[in-house]
Amino acid sequence: MANIGRFRNRNGDARAAGVVSTIDAENTTSNCLINAQPEEIAEHLITTDCRRQKLKSAGQLWPEAPYLPAVSVPDLLAVETAKTRFTVFKEKFSEDMYLKSAKLGEAKPTFSKPDHVTNLSCTFGQQTKSPSSLYDLVLPRKPAEQVNREFAKFHDKYVLSHNHYFPSEQVNRRYAAPFRQQDTFGRATQGDVSGQLVKRCMQQCAGHVIIISKEQMDFIDRTYPRIGKKYKIYPYTVPSHLTYGTPTYVPDCDCKMLIEDIAPCRSNQHLLDALGHLNMWRHKLQKRSDFHMFDLISVLEHSDKEQTRHLPLKKIFEMMHRMHLYIDIHKMRTTLAHFKLILDENCATERVNYDDFCRLLNIQNPLPTTGNISTMPANVYNKETTYRLLCSDLGKQPNQAPMRKPKPQQFEDEATNVKELLTPDISSLYGVSPSDFQLQRPKEHLEQIFKDIVNVSDFETIWQQLIATHKDQNGSVSVVQFREAMDNMETTS
Repeated sequence: MANIGRFRNRNGDARAAGVVSTIDAENTTSNCLINAQPEEIAEHLITTDCRRQKLKSAGQLWPEAPYLPAVSVPDLLAVETAKTRFTVFKEKFSEDMYLKSAKLGEAKPTFSKPDHVTNLSCTFGQQTKSPSSLYDLVLPRKPAEQVNREFAKFHDKYVLSHNHYFPSEQVNRRYAAPFRQQDTFGRATQGDVSGQLVKRCMQQCAGHVIIISKEQMDFIDRTYPRIGKKYKIYPYTVPSHLTYGTPTYVPDCDCKMLIEDIAPCRSNQHLLDALGHLNMWRHKLQKRSDFHMFDLISVLEHSDKEQTRHLPLKKIFEMMHRMHLYIDIHKMRTTLAHFKLILDENCATERVNYDDFCRLLNIQNPLPTTGNISTMPANVYNKETTYRLLCSDLGKQPNQAPMRKPKPQQFEDEATNVKELLTPDISSLYGVSPSDFQLQRPKEHLEQIFKDIVNVSDFETIWQQLIATHKDQNGSVSVVQFREAMDNMETTS
């Protein structure tokens, strides 16, 4: 049908070759192509009719309506939920019957022990006869001093496992040979380390023969002095009162005091030495394996007959010397006096609390706060620095802004219109705007404006009349008001 009109049949009257087929209603082309047995046709008709009846009862027509399944995809995938309780029991019973291995997380029953024997009622194996508990075996109880000592001893292993070093500790990178940490980096010299060949190097010739020319000797005399001797001839005159060498007397004033113009400060080097001595003993006692702080406290408690927890300082030092702790008495006394631990100092009843004294020697306890131990001069903050000069500007008063004159009152006729541009007034040509006529002016200005127009007596009359009429203008009148009053006066006259 799509090719109608595109081609022309030039042999429309000629018949096609062959015999004309007879068209029968029963023997159509579709029926001729079907080759089936009567049993199959009957079975197909019965099956089709059953499907049609089933779809008709479900509210659908065959074959127009498509087949939609009633089961969803999640229901098809969830096979276990679709099973009944009997089916689940049957499958579990079958697995328990034929499964020889134990279930996951459960022990396989062997039925080799009575029922009353369980893991909770009986303990299998030989009983431990140790009186200590498991916690004491795994983590034995140790004093704090032993823990710190073992920690310092095991520090090299802890560095390997955790790469953790003490503050200011040198990193050990464990280089292999031929690297050695004690060697000096660089190429080794051929010099004698013992110093035995130094004397031979200083001798010029064998047999103690020194050959020096006259020119070299003169140069040495002019340039270098002999050891223990002074120059023979100085290039300039030196006063006799000058002393050569390093002065033995060190003045109290140093360069900082000269620059900042401050008084000499009191020296506190003895206090620094005492604090350094205390810090040294704190580390030394912590490293000693044969010393325990508890032993020192026990000895001091045994000496304290009255149980006052206080002993004379001399008695404490005597006990420490018996324990081979030779601490400096003068430096320790300076430290205790600085921390105010000596009661009744320089008196007959002078005493020290030995608990605080032992706590001061124990490195596990921090030292008391010392603060600034140096004496600050009174005029240390009186120098004019760049930062202080910049900050001093904050205290200055800001410059007052100049007084601005009040702007003249703006009037509605200030704007220029087209009429004034085409036919300007005479006043506009001379640079006078309409607002100048409406500006309020004092009496002196109006006298200068109208001195050639109005005489003095009429001016006074008009002025008094305007002042009485406009009392709210504070004694000022505009040119327009004065002119209106002048015109009214001429009209009435």
